[in-house]
Amino acid sequence: MIKRNGWSSEAKCIERRAQKRLELSLLVLLPNQKVKSKNISSAGVYFEIVADYNRAYYLGKSVKFEIVAATTSTMLPLRSIRLSGSGKIIRKALIRSSLHEKVWGIAVRFDERLEIVYDPIGFPRYA
Repeated sequence: MIKRNGWSSEAKCIERRAQKRLELSLLVLLPNQKVKSKNISSAGVYFEIVADYNRAYYLGKSVKFEIVAATTSTMLPLRSIRLSGSGKIIRKALIRSSLHEKVWGIAVRFDERLEIVYDPIGFPRYA
């Protein structure tokens, strides 16, 4: 451990998120693409997206989406529900890059509570 000006070089990891994250891989339906979430909370969602150009998803951009989740119950058969909403991109980071594609990590903060979209058949509209 090296000390400079009274501070140690060992970084202390402090969790600054206000909401607890769940590591869930859920289908996220965007206007032109389907992706899987990496984690989700009551305040937002994080996912990775393949985009060959940088301007498709930029900081501050509003995005509309639907999140599809499977539900199970001892009384009902397996079905899916859709959560519809919108949010703003608050973080964007290049995860990996090649000649053919770039993978970006995108964090979206929800604008408001998500709406549960009832689907009598139990399948997502866009799937």
